[in-house]
Amino acid sequence: MDASYINPFVQGAQKVFASVCQESPALGKVFVKPSPYAASEVSVAVYICGAFEGEVVYSMTEETGCFIVSRMMMGMPVDSLRDDMAQSAVSELANIISGNVATIFAGREIVVDIKPPQLRFNAVPGDFPFVSKVAKVVCVPMKFQDGHEFQVDVMIP
Repeated sequence: MDASYINPFVQGAQKVFASVCQESPALGKVFVKPSPYAASEVSVAVYICGAFEGEVVYSMTEETGCFIVSRMMMGMPVDSLRDDMAQSAVSELANIISGNVATIFAGREIVVDIKPPQLRFNAVPGDFPFVSKVAKVVCVPMKFQDGHEFQVDVMIP
């Protein structure tokens, strides 16, 4: 997979985290996951179509999700992602990141559209149908200062 298709996802996520969490997570070592794969405790998938077709899955532990949602809500304590407000926030985070990614691609004259995010808890292989269409998943880990990790899993054939 061409890095020019991965970089917009990294740039989009970094921009959004700087804005909504007031923190820029460090990039971890990019690696490849075999397909199909089981995602983390909390996964939000966004289908991408247009100039190319693919899917991005934003993965994290529930603890990391609570941390991020708390930061999005100006420090309000968030103990669980099992309520509607927290689920809406983590889904909207994926939507905002993906919207930024689409804007970055549009700036390169690559027009893509994003579909509404799909939130899953404890996803298993098969929960994200597009995973079966690719041979590998490129994973970009993003590490916050306090040890929380957010993964951006890009699946573009």
